[in-house]
Amino acid sequence: MNEHLMAIPGTTVRIVARRNGVGLDRDVDLLRTVLPPESEVEHHSVRSWLPIRERFLRFGSQTPPKKSLDILVERVPWAWSHGLGTKVLVPNQERFPERHLSRLKQIDAVLCKSRHAENIFQKHAKRAIYIGFTSVDRLLPDCKPDYGKFLHLAGRSTLKGTEMLLQLWGNHPEWPSLTLIQHPDNAPSSVPANVHLIVDYLEDSVLQQIQNQHGIHLCPSLSEGWGHYIVEGMSCRSVVVTTDGPPMNELVDSSRGFVVPWHESEPRHLGTNFKVSPQAMEQTIETILASSTQDLQQLGDNAREWFQQNQIGFQDRARDAFELLLAE
Repeated sequence: MNEHLMAIPGTTVRIVARRNGVGLDRDVDLLRTVLPPESEVEHHSVRSWLPIRERFLRFGSQTPPKKSLDILVERVPWAWSHGLGTKVLVPNQERFPERHLSRLKQIDAVLCKSRHAENIFQKHAKRAIYIGFTSVDRLLPDCKPDYGKFLHLAGRSTLKGTEMLLQLWGNHPEWPSLTLIQHPDNAPSSVPANVHLIVDYLEDSVLQQIQNQHGIHLCPSLSEGWGHYIVEGMSCRSVVVTTDGPPMNELVDSSRGFVVPWHESEPRHLGTNFKVSPQAMEQTIETILASSTQDLQQLGDNAREWFQQNQIGFQDRARDAFELLLAE
């Protein structure tokens, strides 16, 4: 394990990604923290034709090209598959279409956020390297989680199992209030009386406070590329409830949260959608309500410890991978 990534003078790192205001932006920011020191970092649009223009300008030139590392986030834009430098992909398998598989022939390595992704891409890529991933540390040390408070952070996504949770809370008026944060475009017109729906824009500091105050985070995702809202919850010492399907069950297990069985699955690009069983989720909520605060706090502490160890592991693996690729 290297404590410091080797500086490679004159290296240009070009990150190619969509800006979506949520997960992909977090991916880019976190990748920047593990890039080679002293490298010039640029951000490019997935629609840019810069690599094709560079190939044209290089035709007949005797000057060696400047060393570059192109990091393609989520997908492989056609133009960037023809770049002259070292090309790596950091994919989300559930958003990588099969029609783009041929583009992997031009990619030097696929850096995988999960073992699930590694298993998928090693069948198609020249090289698949597991680096794992991390999320932003959202902990407020002076804020003690309340393990009687439930939070579901759906945001803009339609793949978080929100409808199932609303139905369950409607069937159980005796359950504690569920705080639901959802983008207004996707929010329901009405919710059960024991659901507090927030559709207004929240300042990040307010959202962070909510994440830390709620001790139970409900995250029954159908699929994830990584799972930022899962891992952010774990960073807050919260007990996360998620789907017992990959990659979600690589993040949470019974020692640091709850995983809920799924009862239906369907392909989603190269990944899979796993639909949590409503009956199993209902039983899990009842188990949580019957658990002692001490037991839930222990799960939250274990989740926090996992978050810290995972963050160190990701940084080491990612830096080693970039050093290896740039040395070739």
